[in-house]
Amino acid sequence: MRPTAAVPVPTVRTQPSQLRLLVVGQGCDDIDRAFDDATTETTVESVPTLEDARTRFDDIDCLIVQPTTVADDGSGDRERRTDVIDRLETIRSNAPELPVVVLVNEQTSDLVRTVRSYDWTDVLERDDAFARLAHRVLDLLERHRLAVLSRRSLASLEFTGDAIAIVDSDGDVQFASRSFAIQFGTDRDDLTGTPWRALFTDATVAHLESGALPAVAEGWRWAGSCTGRRQTGATFAARIRLGGLEDGSLVFAVDESAESDEPAE
Repeated sequence: MRPTAAVPVPTVRTQPSQLRLLVVGQGCDDIDRAFDDATTETTVESVPTLEDARTRFDDIDCLIVQPTTVADDGSGDRERRTDVIDRLETIRSNAPELPVVVLVNEQTSDLVRTVRSYDWTDVLERDDAFARLAHRVLDLLERHRLAVLSRRSLASLEFTGDAIAIVDSDGDVQFASRSFAIQFGTDRDDLTGTPWRALFTDATVAHLESGALPAVAEGWRWAGSCTGRRQTGATFAARIRLGGLEDGSLVFAVDESAESDEPAE
């Protein structure tokens, strides 16, 4: 496979000029102070209950949910987890993509898994809020912005017919165009969550891991020949273009061709 020279891809994070936060729970002075050093103009308001917050979901950038009182009879952790799930279900039924940070009294592994199983949601111990909350909120908003941008870009590519897929930082297909799915003999919805390595022969995967991915990690685009693998197991020769996004995601553009530089397995 032969890399092609290209200009570096910019990787500068975009900071919002304004940030509107709504806190569910009593008091928000310490949360407000957590953003004192942020370059973003931040407005922090609070409401006593989640019910009071529901009518304002469309007017804010991020919701911060304060912890509830924990019982002292040994059932506190179970009750807290149940309460968190109920709250997140209420939020997601009204605002599926609103970024949410859940503050908890104690960050257990079980609670972290529960919170992060919801999209655009993070969890932080209440005692760490002052030092780490601003970074967590801004990071969550940036990832959300890039995901929205990726979806919009992919939607526009549908009109061009290009075979494009976006692979997240874990190596799984996050979005795929219809043309991309057709080339691999599957439905675009079935591709979501598929490891990109499952779409190519072992030889191609080895070539990409040794040459293409390091180049992309350094901010370059890469192009070369490859052998794709359809859902049926049949292989096909293709040209591949590979680039990176700001959040560590990869963009695959695959064009089926009559020849390949490597034999099909």
